Amino acid sequence: MTTKMIKDPIHGSIEFEGQAELELKSMLSNPFFQRLRRVKQLGFSDHVFPSATHSRFAHSLGVYAVAKRLLAIVEPDVKRGEWSQQGQACLAAALLHDIGHGMFSHAFEKAMYLYSKRNPEVQGSPLMDAVDHEIISPQIIKDSSIGCALEKMGGVGFPEMVANMISKKDKTCIYTSLVSGQLDADRLDYAKRDPYFAGVSSGGIDLDWLMRNFRVGDSTNGRFLYVNSKAYVSLEQFTVTLFQLYPTIYLHKRTRGIEYMFSLLMSRVFERISKDDEKLAGLSASHALVRFIRDPANLENALLLDDSLFWGSLHLFQEAPDREIKTIADRIASRKFYSMHDIWKHADEAAANSPKMNSIGANRRVKILNAVCEQVSQDLPHQTENWSEYCYYDNYPRKLYTPLNREGGDPQQINVEVGGKVVDIASISPIVDSAARFSIHRVYFDETEEGLGDQLKSSIVAGVKARMEEQLSESA
Repeated sequence: MTTKMIKDPIHGSIEFEGQAELELKSMLSNPFFQRLRRVKQLGFSDHVFPSATHSRFAHSLGVYAVAKRLLAIVEPDVKRGEWSQQGQACLAAALLHDIGHGMFSHAFEKAMYLYSKRNPEVQGSPLMDAVDHEIISPQIIKDSSIGCALEKMGGVGFPEMVANMISKKDKTCIYTSLVSGQLDADRLDYAKRDPYFAGVSSGGIDLDWLMRNFRVGDSTNGRFLYVNSKAYVSLEQFTVTLFQLYPTIYLHKRTRGIEYMFSLLMSRVFERISKDDEKLAGLSASHALVRFIRDPANLENALLLDDSLFWGSLHLFQEAPDREIKTIADRIASRKFYSMHDIWKHADEAAANSPKMNSIGANRRVKILNAVCEQVSQDLPHQTENWSEYCYYDNYPRKLYTPLNREGGDPQQINVEVGGKVVDIASISPIVDSAARFSIHRVYFDETEEGLGDQLKSSIVAGVKARMEEQLSESA
């Protein structure tokens, strides 16, 4: 049977063989999947890392390639792509897992969140659902031309099987864990792909070594993949690499600031369109965004939402009669991004000058600093005279790993065999069990507001000092 191949810089040759895989290959030409070519995997990150322009299209192919290798471990006797129906659904889910992401992915969802805060009547509406990729992805998979292709491939009920794997409906299913788990094909691809294209060094992942050492186990929690103790260091390396990508790439201060400005701009545009004032946003009634806001339940309108739509409309926003929209659009176009105060940095500096803080362990230190930053951020809106929506508190916590600690193995944990028993990796790895976490606490603000930056800094510095003293006295 014919085998088709796509070249990839991360995985080499991505092959499609057998009838089911070739049908998935033909699905790449579907307009819903082609749209992913125009959605960057890392959103605005190329403003910081110029080469980070890879798309969700390429990433989805990479996830498919990794899932196929994992599937060969689960179904080792299969030849020429003759997978079971669950295996076929797993590969389809890997390929389609990002199908519902809109322009700039999570930043677009943030725009809808800001819009709904100002307009609470839209919460729970079809418009809110149409922006949520976790809601829209299953709809595309089941109710669009993608669903028709899947039904032709696997029969009635097959599209829902694929959608359920992506949404992790059955957490005991090993096929689901290959697509949606703590050690899934998605993470194994982007943990290699994203640092490669961003041009940053990371701990790396020895994917080939892992594939050679994966085994299939079975327990009351379901079938699962595991490695023996000689390969667990590679899994440890995977968790650390993934963890470190967050402060290095995903949560970079500049990227997060641009994302907020985009979200703020789009929330204003949504507002104008919803009030039939799209002309004040610089748009005509036939513009793709207007069509989407007016009829969000129509999946064909979701096809229009990609990164290029925003960049192609930016000049229209710059000419908008609405002053807020015009001002933010001008700033994005000219790279005049909002200024930022890093609350954590101020807390870190205060801790360095505190003998009490210098005498405690790292985990307790991080816990205290995080509590201080959270308290200071809650105080700021009440202490800052000019606090407004143009002042944005950005917080994002990230843990190294979420242990389940289920002896005998579980599809949703990272499993290692040691002493004849399969356990959660957190049970044997001091690094994974370290409870390491990373959290950002930043305040972005419009520096054109006279005196706002100095006022924020003064409040942060004073607040950090006071709150740190409180935390130290409470834990003494």
